[in-house]
Amino acid sequence: MSKFTHGIRCPNCSTDSILEYVTKYQPETLKTHCGVCYYPLTFKPSTNISEIRIEQLRKSALLIHSSKEEEKDLLNWFRILLQLYGVSTLIIEEDSRSNVDWLQKSLDGIDHTNFVLAFLTKRYQFLDDNGQARGWKAPDKCYDEIAMAFARKRDLFALVEKSVDPGRVLEQRAWCYEFNREPSLQIDIKFFQQLDSYMGNLLR
Repeated sequence: MSKFTHGIRCPNCSTDSILEYVTKYQPETLKTHCGVCYYPLTFKPSTNISEIRIEQLRKSALLIHSSKEEEKDLLNWFRILLQLYGVSTLIIEEDSRSNVDWLQKSLDGIDHTNFVLAFLTKRYQFLDDNGQARGWKAPDKCYDEIAMAFARKRDLFALVEKSVDPGRVLEQRAWCYEFNREPSLQIDIKFFQQLDSYMGNLLR
C-alpha cells in the first residue's frame, strides 16, 4: 500500500486543499468533496485537474425543513447541492392538492420517495422555568414528520443547525449531522461522505 498526496483546487470556489489517500494502485480518477462549498468533485491525478461532479439522479427524498421565508436562498442552495449528489427533493409546500391536508401530504411524501432528509434551522427559542433562553427548536410539524418517517422505517438523514434541538428520534440516528452559519456556513463533511456512500456514488 502506498500513500498519495495531491494539491487540488475546487473549480467552483477556487479553494486549494490537500487530498491524501492510501491505496495499492493509483486510480485514474478520484471522487471527493470541497470542504468550503461542499460541491462533489472528480480529480484526475494524471492531469492534476479537478472537475465538478454531477451524479445521475437516482433517488428522491422528502425534504423536511424549518426554513423561514427569508431563508429561502439557503434552502434552494441546499436542494441544488443535493442534485449534484444525485438526489431530487420534494417539499410539502410544492404539493398543490387543495383537497388534501398537511398530514396526508406528509405521509404521501414519505411513502413515495426513497428516503427522508431533515434540514432543521433556528426557528423558535425555548425557555427554561426561569424564562432564560435554553436553545432553539424547529416547528412541531417537523418533529412530527420525522417521527412518521421513523415509524415507517424509512432511511433518514438530517442536518441540524448548531443549538437546535434535534428531537428524540434524530438523537438516536447515526446519520444526523450538525451545521453552523456563524460566522460562515460550515457543514460536517461527514454528511456528504455518508450521502455519497448511501447513494452508491463511490462505486461508479
